[in-house]
Amino acid sequence: MHKKRNLYKYRIAATIAFIVVIVGIGVPMWWKTTTVYRVSLPSSAIQRLSEQPIKTAVQIAIYTQETNRGQLLITELETAFADSDIWNVEFKQLLPFAKAAEVHTPAALEKLLLQAHPQSVGDFLFIEWAKLEDELLLTTERSALMRSDVTSTKIAQLLHSKILQTYRINQILSTDERLGTKSEAPQPAYDVVISVLNPKPRLTFAQWNVAMAAQTYIEPFLAQISDISNYTVRTQWKYRVSIEADLKQMRDSSKLGRHYALQESSLPHLLTSIAQNLSGSITDKPVINLVVYIPPCTTAPLHIYNSKQEMLTKHGVDAFISPPWGGFIIANPPEHVCLAHLNNEPPVEYYVNTNDNMQVMLDQLHKLLDISSEVQVAGVKTVDIEQLAPRRWEYESYMRRSAIRHIATASNTLQSLIKLLDQISYIVIDDKVGAAITNSYVDIMAAKVALIEHRLVDASALAKRAFVASERGFFDASLLAQLYFPDEQKYAIYIPLFLPVMVPVLSSFNMLRKLLHGRRKEKQQ
Repeated sequence: MHKKRNLYKYRIAATIAFIVVIVGIGVPMWWKTTTVYRVSLPSSAIQRLSEQPIKTAVQIAIYTQETNRGQLLITELETAFADSDIWNVEFKQLLPFAKAAEVHTPAALEKLLLQAHPQSVGDFLFIEWAKLEDELLLTTERSALMRSDVTSTKIAQLLHSKILQTYRINQILSTDERLGTKSEAPQPAYDVVISVLNPKPRLTFAQWNVAMAAQTYIEPFLAQISDISNYTVRTQWKYRVSIEADLKQMRDSSKLGRHYALQESSLPHLLTSIAQNLSGSITDKPVINLVVYIPPCTTAPLHIYNSKQEMLTKHGVDAFISPPWGGFIIANPPEHVCLAHLNNEPPVEYYVNTNDNMQVMLDQLHKLLDISSEVQVAGVKTVDIEQLAPRRWEYESYMRRSAIRHIATASNTLQSLIKLLDQISYIVIDDKVGAAITNSYVDIMAAKVALIEHRLVDASALAKRAFVASERGFFDASLLAQLYFPDEQKYAIYIPLFLPVMVPVLSSFNMLRKLLHGRRKEKQQ
């Protein structure tokens, strides 16, 4: 009887030990080794990002010669902007002062006003000037001159359309696709490639130090707008690259007696035909192509025509842009060069006009980078740019718009990523991805605070950083590491492996139950 009891004890101990090893150690170890590593993320906070509006503070100063008129304008403008979901506009009245009567030019008056009331980035100033032909005259700085009879409605219209560009902000923030296609957020870096195409260098002796022209015109301009993106400028000459388009000869009264017409409808095909020959090197940055095409005298001068057979030449230059690809300029050879060719004379060497082509190229960059404001307002005139830098108010509007677009894009990217990670539980979230997502969220919140606190430069930097981090997190290669091993595949692999092992475990449970039941009966007897 004593041996039988010892046998029971050993069998029970062995059964329990087997169960403990398999269930207590084996199963947790299997569970731990097959668990996907996922860093903790502020998922709920990210999902609430769309509930927190993006609101921007702007300060608008108004100077009038009569205090009562300034107060009336400000009261009416505050009413007009009171219900805005986007803008928190602070209107500030600048009172008349004694020295104002002594100045004779608007520039001198503006200088005195800015000495007494310095501006911050993103601010704007309206200055009343009685001797003004237009209702409003936009300068190249953060100011506009206004006539004595201008209304608050016209000022509000100018603010919404050109200074604040409310309609474009609404396009960025709206989820309604009917508002039109939205442009992409500015990338952190671009390659600007200036290409000069000379298809027949033996017949067209065109000379041009394009690298020096880029250093003189393009690089200083891009340096002025480097707060949003960094730019690398490269130049290149391409020979024997001709455009593939049907050109039509047109008679005219020039000494050559003809020119050639390039139809506007052919322009997209033209870009396709030369695009493959422009890549100088492989880069992961977006490329902005600026092409200067020198047509040979056999097809020069070459001009662009629209569908109504109207010549589209402006200021003696034929050019067009194709966002976001780039711009195209036709640099026709001078007439005397082609006359020499027509008379079978030796080729004449000449120099490409740097100023004309670079001015067109700068205008193309304004449009390609979405800096320039093309909206026209009746009674409002804008001063022409006379320097390489863009208009200050125009660029700061671009900064503000880019910051809002970066915040909105980063928020949408994070929300899409969190939704994806919640739906697919077996995607790995390592420390690098987790840090990118968390840092992006923190910067988004900080950028929103900076906008409402009237810190446009800080908001722009934070928004850009948030955008870069969100893109880095979304496109990280580690997120794809286990997409080919979903839970169903894991079960298909592990069940055949563990099922044979679990059969003895279940048998041991059954044996233990029987042993305990037998001992209970013995005790009862």
